[in-house]
Amino acid sequence: MTQQKIKQEKIIVTFFIFVMMLVEASLLLWTGALELERILFYLALFIYQIRFLYLNWIVKPNRLTFQASSSQKKPLLMDYTLNFLFFIIFPMGYTYLHETFYANWNLGRTVQVIIFSLYVIGTLITLVSEAQRKHVKQQNPTLNYRFYGLFKYAICINYFGEILALPSLFYLASGSIIIFILMLLQQVLDFVFVQIPRQESYIKEHYPDEAGKILSQKKLIPFIY
Repeated sequence: MTQQKIKQEKIIVTFFIFVMMLVEASLLLWTGALELERILFYLALFIYQIRFLYLNWIVKPNRLTFQASSSQKKPLLMDYTLNFLFFIIFPMGYTYLHETFYANWNLGRTVQVIIFSLYVIGTLITLVSEAQRKHVKQQNPTLNYRFYGLFKYAICINYFGEILALPSLFYLASGSIIIFILMLLQQVLDFVFVQIPRQESYIKEHYPDEAGKILSQKKLIPFIY
């Protein structure tokens, strides 16, 4: 697959993301009161989309957005599909959920601010760790990034960021603590029993000399697990 096709895909997806952001801004400003709950939700949604634009253009300028797409028979089509699902369809769903159900379920402004803070912290952990990984690889490809930056505190620190961010976004969208807990459980189970074991197998296969030292570090949550 040529770099030109990948760049073309990024441009098209970016265009649609900006269109969605304009739609979201219009909904915020002209379809309801500017209450704290709505402002924090739409701000979180903007951060969600800007985060992936940053990853696409800064962290992964020459790669498909979703690594799993590369192994498919039609990688570009798969990546288009996943991009539109995550950055167009999902934001539409989050917005509908918020505008339709939030007022019936929310637990109040204090909880809203706490959850929003968790969302920002989780997003920052993911972005900073990804940027640090890229920096280490660019400075010296022979170095293992898992010994540097946030990764030295947990070999899957980026997954920890996701565990904080995604359930928080669902709460900001719905106002339902039940949905928050269900998403949190789903994330934890997926990472602990599926994603982390895959990472461990990869490390053992590709870094046999360093595997023992790497796997002696915390797996997911700094200083805890």
